[in-house]
Amino acid sequence: MATELEGNEKLQRFIRLLADLNHQSADMLRTGNTKHLTEMNATVEEMYSIQHVGEEDAYTAIEEEMQSICMNFNALVAMMKSNDHDTPDAATSVAVKKFVRNIFEATVRIVHMYGLA
Repeated sequence: MATELEGNEKLQRFIRLLADLNHQSADMLRTGNTKHLTEMNATVEEMYSIQHVGEEDAYTAIEEEMQSICMNFNALVAMMKSNDHDTPDAATSVAVKKFVRNIFEATVRIVHMYGLA
């Protein structure tokens, strides 16, 4: 990617958000605790707001991964809302875990595309 990181505050912010989302989703996969959903929502929304309008290679090259993150997060929220109980049932838990894994994997792909790992 031909985008310069130094002095590019938006890209630096995006990378911090990417790291946050990676940690939030990893923690959710590890613990099964959905406490990070509100934080994840804010993170995904801000990432999207930066990436969606960005015209630099750093943003256009990751379009597919960002779509995956947004679609999986929206599906995760819809699944949680469809659950009739205070705690997720088995089907909800399996689906939520799959959506979170997809988000995590998309963040890892972006990290590799940016050459950060």
